[in-house]
Amino acid sequence: MSAVVLSLSHFSTKLLGIDRTVRMFHWVGERMRAGARAGDLSAQTIAARALQGLNVLPMRIECLDQAIVVWFSLNRHGHPATLRIGMRLSPLSGHAWVTCGTDMFVTTPGMEDFTVVATYDPWPGLSLQQSEPA
Repeated sequence: MSAVVLSLSHFSTKLLGIDRTVRMFHWVGERMRAGARAGDLSAQTIAARALQGLNVLPMRIECLDQAIVVWFSLNRHGHPATLRIGMRLSPLSGHAWVTCGTDMFVTTPGMEDFTVVATYDPWPGLSLQQSEPA
């Protein structure tokens, strides 16, 4: 399943752009929220499962698509996650990552050099209390 979602993100960001892709994933996720409570699976487990498909796909999945899928999966399972996109000027590069509480996913060395240029918040109705085990 994760390979399908990663592929969908890959092609959607190329065809529709980042904003439309994020809105589409949010729309789909709101309609198919997992029945599990946030405490049932850890954020680390959900993120790892979301990226399992990287091993079977023939194309290279960039950090943006990885981050969108992790953001989607965490929010879908009740963990309020924020998608961040950053840029740095020297050397010119960009990176996308996800924060969920104190955890960071889709990281890269030198992340402290990136300036956040876009942020996609957790889905409405999720709160930090939901991400703690009951």
